[in-house]
Amino acid sequence: MTLAYSVVIPAYNAAATIDESIASILAQTVPAQEIVVVDDGSTDGTASVVSRIKGPITVISQENRGPGSATSAGLRHVTTPLVATLDADDVWLPAKIARQIAALDMDPGTSGIFSLAKLFADGASPDPHAEGPVRRLWTRTTLLFRTDAAREVGDMADLPGNLGEVIDWLARSRDLGHRHAMVEEVLAMRRIRAGSLSSKLDAERARGYLAAVRNSIDRKKARAEKSSTEPNC
Repeated sequence: MTLAYSVVIPAYNAAATIDESIASILAQTVPAQEIVVVDDGSTDGTASVVSRIKGPITVISQENRGPGSATSAGLRHVTTPLVATLDADDVWLPAKIARQIAALDMDPGTSGIFSLAKLFADGASPDPHAEGPVRRLWTRTTLLFRTDAAREVGDMADLPGNLGEVIDWLARSRDLGHRHAMVEEVLAMRRIRAGSLSSKLDAERARGYLAAVRNSIDRKKARAEKSSTEPNC
């Protein structure tokens, strides 16, 4: 069983929440080899907050480019066989990585694995026993991937509204024949903050999801056209 993993956190103006996110990584029953925080041009002292936290933490700073670019910068830094990602305002439950590694070990053909997450309001305690909606999150906060498979997919592309980059990336992963699985257990808590990318989907932000769908359709059309022009043997 492979236990070595790193965690990538793209962070933009996350000074108010990132310490709690990192604390949830440090509390994992299977310790992370490295936590890579990519400060995406924050103006609120995010990097300064992270620098005061003790642990195997590396900070990469870049100009503001978006969550996809920041995640990609972190993925390129990773050297462990497994890589997880986490949004800078969400938290994990202590057994998250252990449960997911066990699931990957049971199915060596799976490239990436995700989990359920419970939503909680900003200002409330991320208590997994409290009442709250539960979602099957195929997204950054629950992602654990084999690093070689992640590298095969390549960088995440930032889409309109800074939403949809993970959906687009996973669609490209599936195009390569990768399989993804879901652990049907709440292993993470997703914070809902006013003004955050996950708080609502207005028309502008929804453009990112539409772009991800359009990109997938365009790739399928391109493959079909290529197949139709190839000579039969």
